[in-house]
Amino acid sequence: MLILLLLLLVGVGAAKTGIIDGESNRRFSRFTVAIPQSALILSSAMNMELEVTAKQIMTVLGAGCVMYVLLVAYALAVPRIARLKRDGGLYSFMTLFGNVSFMGFPVIRALFGNGAIFYAALLSMPFNLLAYTLGIRFVSGERQEKFDWRKAINPPLVSALASVVMVFLPVSYPGPLKEAMGYLGDMVVPMSMIIIGASLGEQKIKDVFGDWHVYAFAPVRLLIAPALIWAVMRLIVHDPVLLGVMTVMEAMPVAAITTMLSLQYGANERLASRTVFVTTVLSVVTIPLVCWLLL
Repeated sequence: MLILLLLLLVGVGAAKTGIIDGESNRRFSRFTVAIPQSALILSSAMNMELEVTAKQIMTVLGAGCVMYVLLVAYALAVPRIARLKRDGGLYSFMTLFGNVSFMGFPVIRALFGNGAIFYAALLSMPFNLLAYTLGIRFVSGERQEKFDWRKAINPPLVSALASVVMVFLPVSYPGPLKEAMGYLGDMVVPMSMIIIGASLGEQKIKDVFGDWHVYAFAPVRLLIAPALIWAVMRLIVHDPVLLGVMTVMEAMPVAAITTMLSLQYGANERLASRTVFVTTVLSVVTIPLVCWLLL
């Protein structure tokens, strides 16, 4: 986490000095999701050391569906329990969607190895489908903006589907191809942290840290969500690696796409950006705490 924090600070410095601006950061974000992250998923399938059966894949996908049903119920309950009169849908979105793409994959790879990325990719399928369907309904709130199902089809989802096929193909992939995918996949860690850091660097620190609502919400995303998933899923998931991946995924800070969707659909983008900022900083402490207590 300290390494990730240092990389994040590089992004903050790049934004503060004008090396990276908002537009270039958005382009870096799209590039990282489309190419390095997809390559990381494909590389995990090419270098899969353990034999994976169709039954195991269905087990992971089934566990992921159960996990997200539980998380949707939790996300719907949070604004009601807190009796929020404003921004309830936005809080539901921030409860449901963590920064799995930019922070989750690097942390999971560091903790459990390259093979665990395959699990994370499978578990991210419901995330990718929900974020641009139910997630948009949360963010748009009373406006109930229409969503386009085509937005749910994105490179990481396609790569995850392709990786499922690849693990069953009796193919020995060429060394140069595997190494090229590996190099591209290795870009995810530095690129993702620099992107987050550059996004944080565009904001006024004083305004961000002065909002008490963000601190009140942070444990909901960073501590209660992973504890809930661990407590429930351990009753039906007996693979310690799979349970660990699911728990770590839910320990991530608020997803970076929250701010972008808030801007697009007229939600409270200031609250979104502040919450992304604070939960990202706090996660440097809470992620190791969750791993120490639960794994």
